[in-house]
Formats: sequence, C-alpha cells, structure tokens
Amino acid sequence: VLFTDNTGETFSQMSTNEHNMGAAVILKYKNASNLLTPTTLTRIRKIVQQIENISYVISVDIVVPNNTADVTSLGLNVTSDGLVTSENYVTKEEYEYKEGKLGWRKDVKVMTIKRLVTWNDVCARLQRKCQTEGGFFVSERFEEEYRQGNVQYPFWDSPWGAFDVTRVIGDPTVTDNGTLLAAGAVRLIFYLRRDNQHYKRLSLEWENRFVEATADMNFGDLEEAHGSSYSLSQELDRGTRGDLYLFALTFVMMIAYASVVTCGGDCVESRALLAIGGVVAAVLGISASLGLVSLLGVPFVNIAGCMPFLVLGIGVDDMFLLMAAWSGTLGNRDLSIPERLGSTIRAAGIGITITSLTDGLAFAVGTVSVFESVRNFCFYTGVAVFGCYVCNLTFLAGCMALHGRRVYSGRHTVTCRKVKLRHELKAEGGSSLGVLCCSGNIPEKNGADESLCERAPRLLLPRLVLWRPMKIVIFICFAGFLGVSIWGASGLEQGLRIKNLVLPTSYYYKYNTWEEDIFGTTFPISFVIDQPLDYTDEKASTELKELFDKARDDPDINHLTLFCWLVDYYLSPYFTTTSNKDFVDNLRFKFLPENPQYQNDIVIDEDSDVITASRCHVFTRDAKESTRQAGIMLRMRKLAEESDLNVFAFQPAFVYFEQYAAIVPNTLFTVGVTLAAMCVVSFFLLAHPLMVCLVLFNVVMIVIGIFGFMSLWGLTLSSVTMIHLIMSVGFSVDFSAHVCAAYMTSLECTRHARARQALTHASGPILNGGLSSLVGISVLCVSDSYIFQSFFKIMFLVILFGVLHAVFLMPVILSLVGPELKMPSGSDVREQTITVPSAPPTNASVSNYGTLGEDATNSGTVPGSVSKVELWLGSAKCFDNKAFVE
Repeated sequence: VLFTDNTGETFSQMSTNEHNMGAAVILKYKNASNLLTPTTLTRIRKIVQQIENISYVISVDIVVPNNTADVTSLGLNVTSDGLVTSENYVTKEEYEYKEGKLGWRKDVKVMTIKRLVTWNDVCARLQRKCQTEGGFFVSERFEEEYRQGNVQYPFWDSPWGAFDVTRVIGDPTVTDNGTLLAAGAVRLIFYLRRDNQHYKRLSLEWENRFVEATADMNFGDLEEAHGSSYSLSQELDRGTRGDLYLFALTFVMMIAYASVVTCGGDCVESRALLAIGGVVAAVLGISASLGLVSLLGVPFVNIAGCMPFLVLGIGVDDMFLLMAAWSGTLGNRDLSIPERLGSTIRAAGIGITITSLTDGLAFAVGTVSVFESVRNFCFYTGVAVFGCYVCNLTFLAGCMALHGRRVYSGRHTVTCRKVKLRHELKAEGGSSLGVLCCSGNIPEKNGADESLCERAPRLLLPRLVLWRPMKIVIFICFAGFLGVSIWGASGLEQGLRIKNLVLPTSYYYKYNTWEEDIFGTTFPISFVIDQPLDYTDEKASTELKELFDKARDDPDINHLTLFCWLVDYYLSPYFTTTSNKDFVDNLRFKFLPENPQYQNDIVIDEDSDVITASRCHVFTRDAKESTRQAGIMLRMRKLAEESDLNVFAFQPAFVYFEQYAAIVPNTLFTVGVTLAAMCVVSFFLLAHPLMVCLVLFNVVMIVIGIFGFMSLWGLTLSSVTMIHLIMSVGFSVDFSAHVCAAYMTSLECTRHARARQALTHASGPILNGGLSSLVGISVLCVSDSYIFQSFFKIMFLVILFGVLHAVFLMPVILSLVGPELKMPSGSDVREQTITVPSAPPTNASVSNYGTLGEDATNSGTVPGSVSKVELWLGSAKCFDNKAFVE
C-alpha cells in the first residue's frame, strides 16, 4: 500500500484508498421552500446534534492487573451508569498480539467492561476535529455570511477556505453573478474512521445505529432521506432474502401444475403422484448444489437466489420427456418393468441429455467470466443442473419403477390397494362416482394414461402448423419478429442504476434517487506517481502540468477543480527549488503542518528525504450513467499511460467501472463461446450438419429477439442480465433440439411427413415443459427485487421465444429443407436392425424415440427391434421400385 489510512487523524474525502465510510442525510421541504432561513438552519443544527448523539454500548475484554477490583480503579472515564467512555486500556486481542508468543503473565487478568461508543469515538478527524461534509453550511458563521450575500455558487472562496458548494447545496437559486439566494436541499455526510479493523467494526455498528435512529427521528415538515456506506450491500441482501418464501410457493405451484397435467387416465393409470416425484428430484438436485458448492468454499451471491426457480423448470421439463416416453411403452404389455423402464430411458435419454448438457455447458462457460458474481452463479446453477440430471435418472427412474409395479398390479394411485376393473364394478352395480374414484383399468395402448394437456398439442398442432397457408403466415410473423428484435437491440442500453439493486420500499432507494436527482454523481480521480521523482526539475513540473491540463480539458472533468499539494505548495512562501533537500524539508516541516489535508497525498522516505509517492486529484462533472463513468475511467487511464511520468489513474469505484467497460465484449464473447459449444454438442447428438445449422440459426434468432425485447421491456445490459443471457443460449438449444431429434429419428420418407411426426412427438413435452418453467418463474413477477424481476423478464422471453420457434418455425423449415430419409443399399438390408416405434407414428407418444415393438420375442434382437427388411416390407409405400422390395 503506497498511502496509509489516516482517517483518524488527517482525513480527506479525496485522499482515500477505499470507499469512504460514513452516513448521510438529505433534507428538503415538501413545498420546495428555502432551507437557508434562520429558523430552518436552527432546526437543522438540532438534527445534526441528534445524529452526533447517537451511541451504543459494547462489551470489551481488557487486560488489567490481578488486584483490580472494579473498573473505577483503572483511572478510566466512567459514567454514572458504569459505562467506560475512554480508550486508554489494552484489549485482550491487543495483548495477545503483542505478548502472545511470550505467554500470559501471572500478574494480569481479563476483565469485561461496558464501553460507550459515540460519534466522537468513530468520526473521521482532521486537526482533531470530526469531519462532517456540510456541517459548516449549517453553522452560525455560514448563516452570517449568507445573510450578507457573500456565499457564491458553485464555488465559494471563503475566509475559511475554498468550498465546492454543489456537494452540500441542492436545487439552488442563484443570481447572475453567482450569489447563492436560496437552497431547496441540503446534504450532510458524517465521515467515519476505518484506519484499522477495530475502528471499522465500531464505525459499521454506528452506521447501523444511525440508520435505525434516523428512521425514528421526527423531522416535522422537513422531508429526509438517509443512507450509509454499507446500505447498498445490506439492502441488496434484504431484498433477495426477503423473497425466499417465493421458492416455497413455486414448489407448491409446480407440484400442482405437474399433477394436473399428468392426471390423465383413471385411478390406476394416473401419474399425478409420479409427477410429485419429478418435482422432488429437481429439489434434490438444488439441495445437492447448495451443499456441495458451499462446501467447496464458493460464496453464495445474491443473484444465485434465482437458481432454484431455474432448475425446477429444467427438472420438470425432463420429467415430462420421461413420462412421455413411458406412455409410449404401454402398448406392449409383454414387457417387464425393467424392460419398460429401459425402453423409457433409451427413448427419452437423448432429450434430457440435450437439455442437461446444453444448459450445463452454458453455465460451464460462465464459470470463466471475469465477473465473480457471474462465476459463482454459474457454479451453483451448473452443479444443480447436473444434480437434477442425475436425480432424474436415478430417483425419478426408481419412482417410475414403483409406479409401473403399482399400475400393472391394478392398484389405486392414492391408496395403492388393488381395485376392480371399471367394467367389473359397473356390472356389480357400482355408482358412477364409485366407478370413477374406486376402479381402473391396466393401460393397453400407447398414451392411455395421458391427459388432454398432453394429447391436444399432438392432435392439433401438426395439422395447423404444416397447413400451407399457415406456413406463409408463420414466415411473415417471424420475419416481423426478427425486424422488431433488430430494431430493439440497436437501442439496448448498457449499465446498471444502483437504486435498482434495492427494493423500491427501501430507505436507500429513496436516498439514492434524491442524491442522483438533486446532487448528481460526481467523484474524485487521483493521479498517483508511484516512484521517486525530482519535483524541482523543470521538465517534470512541465509534464505534471500538461497531464493535469489535459485531464481538466476532458468534457466530463470539472476544469475548475484541482486538489493538488504541489500547486498549493508552489503558491506558498515555503516553495523552493534550490535543492531537492530544501524542497522536501520545507514541504515536510513547514507546508504540511499548516496544510494537513495533504498529509495523505505524500509519502516521504525519512532516511533519504525523497518523495517516494504522491498524488493529485481532479473532480468529475455529474456522471450518472455507468457507461459514462466507464468512459471517464478509460480516458483518464489513457492520459496516464501516454504521460512520460510513472503515473496511473485511480478511484476506489474503478473496480465497478471496469465491469461497465467489460460488459459488452464479455457478454458477446461468452454468448459466442456458448453458441460454439452448443454447435459441438448438437453435432454429436444430431449427427447431421444441416440440423446443426438449423439449430444454430434458431438459437441466434432467439438470442437476437431477447436482446431486442430486453430494450423494449426496459432492461439494460449489465452483469445481472449478462447471467440470464448466458443461460438463455442453453434453453434456446433445448427446445429446438427436441424437434430436430424427433425429426432425425422419424422413419417417414418425405420431409413433410417427417416434420409432421417430429411435431407430433415433440410438441407436447415442449409446450408442457415451457409452461412448467413459466409456472416456476411466474411468482417472481410480484417480487420487488430487481434481480428477480430481470430474471423473470428474460426467462419469460427465453421460454416464450424458444417454444414458439420450436413448435412453429422449426417444423415449417424442416418440412421444406430438412434432410430426407436415406435408404441403405440392398447389401446392407439383410443384417441391420433398428429400434422402431411399436405403433404407427400417428399413435406414437411424444418423444417416443425407439420405443419397444409389439413383439418382444427371443429372436436374438434387442426387444422391440425389427430387421430393416421387415420394416421396409411393411413400409413399401416409400419405394417406387417393387423389384427392390421383392
């Protein structure tokens, strides 16, 4: 560290290595009246006194002689209540640090005292005085100067020094010559010391007490807004944790939705309880992620609170694919439960693997992001996706096996007791209600246990979407969608407003809004010379002057402000260039004692009398926009790099500005790498270049739509929305890949027929999976948290666009340009076997890829497989040459 923290002795708001600790309050009248009247200034002084009287009590372990009877015998300042108000004691921590290696002496002991901590104990000081920005402007001396018309705006060169009035006075009324006539608002900042961990803890606790006390104060007809240096992080945590109950609500809604969608069939066939197992499998994956990743030491960031809502949707989507494949095996009653389960996993495996692999890869790419919040979110979510995948293939598969045993033994879905067949109970005279609730049949055909929600898409969408006039309408609509998306994306803004990170009901939201609107966002920038320099050298002085002149010529830098020890030293009577030693001696022993505000800006080597480091500061103009702040940072850094001096630009907030500057290239790079990874995965799973290109086209179109509609919905590109964009790529691939996989496994001969069968197979799971994800995130629309709201908006767009592209656009494109089924040569026909649906495609279940056939014999082939000769003899309509069939 070049410059030590001396906030307890020589505080300067510009000369800091970290963000200043402090508490602030803004005051104004509801009717915009002048605050600088004698009556109002007296009231404000009383408010300041109330704030400075804020105190609290802590317990401190101190080391005292063995013969100490009580605290009064230690010579400490003690109140009538027995509270210690002075610090001339040795704490247990201090003693252990100094004497720990030697061990405890026998003549001392530990005593616990009650310590009263006040504003005077924790305030930042300069020349032994507590520093309150704006304190002078409500003093009686200022009141007299104001009454005489001596106060100037925006800068006032007063008898007590130069003041930047804009930092304290808001909504001013000023004459043409700059005389301040009235003020609509006043901001007071109570700076706190943080020169060691002990005082950091004390100051932080005083901040918390300030927030509590200010909220309870009576300000009369004055309006107030308050905040502190830690308010943002505290209120951000409160906003996200306050909405955790939404996860419980989502869990209930997902169970309800899944149970309703899967309650087809009768009391035996129903899969409602199995659907609950699918939701529980997702919850197990989430729990595994939270436990494992936390155990590895990865911090849980606030934005990771979105993870459960996301993974629940993914898990239930996979559940629908597995259930659809199970329904496709019902037509073959000869299969055992293990064979039926194996067929289900084989049929749905490609679908859930695509879902989990693409989403997992998207988050894996996100773990290399330069932003820690993005990395940590992707760690938690990626592990949760993998855990959900494993639980679906193990826990949910086990639940399906138990479900199969119950169904094929004719047991009730709730009581698990054997029930009579429906026709048997009717024959015995059972009532209609009794037959409905207490009887059921063992399913004998594919899809017998499906509900209307699962059957309707399969029956309606192929006829509607692949109708020729509808194809034209679909192309026109999606062309319009693409045009609107490109137009919206061109106006997408960057950056993140700080107030959006906290709840609108938060006290800090009000404070930040007032601060931006009334006082703007300004900050100092330091130019740090971190190596020894001969300041008496004319060339060095010229280069420094050129650097500061160029900085102040920047349109976003206030050219009237330059806080620099060298300038003031040059104007003082102590300045000399006779020798470097005289220069340093006069600076050290004459100038700095009279100007302690510069003590933190100069580092002098006492042995060699050399200035090893120094810094000067410029001040920005109002810069609320994060992109503007990033631009200022980059330009100041460029000026420093172009200088011949060893100098760099610094501001504690640069760590945040860097993400503003990096957000666009980082987002484009991450999304691009994710798209490339998706292409590789799609190629291995779909094994056809044209299909990979179509999936990529679909995903790119969806991503463009998300960028465009983000802008139209009031979202900006930031580190928060960047996370959602990364996962949107994986989701976009999921929906498209389901249709493409169904198309590639179709055994129909023409493009139209294959597209029709693909839509028949995939539309149900896609729609139900998309709706389940929407149900999972729908509760977030009522959240006040910006993180949850932005997550809801982007996920809503991702799911909506993904489903519409997969169900409407992709089948139409495949029906026109999709690859046709290629028949092997006659020599290949005799030996090959493939797995085919057990029933004609029109009766096949959703995602019924490779379902077991009707005849599960011991012919030596895989159960449910038939030879290609048998298949093609049964599908002779595909061939024009009868001789080939013969």
